[in-house]
Amino acid sequence: MTFGEMLAWTNRFKEILRQEPSHWRDVRLANLMTDLEQAYGIPSLRNESFETANPFVMQLYRAVSEARSI
Repeated sequence: MTFGEMLAWTNRFKEILRQEPSHWRDVRLANLMTDLEQAYGIPSLRNESFETANPFVMQLYRAVSEARSI
């Protein structure tokens, strides 16, 4: 992930967090997670080697996941 990509993903995440917690905010966060999975090939099951090779992707992915109220 380049710096520019990280900035764009982070800005999208911050924009979603500005919303009041709601069903639609959770939907948007889930969509962001899906987009990250597709863009970076995040495996559905935990994979140590992927996480080691992609620490910034995984840090953002976990932050998005933890922000959901589901």
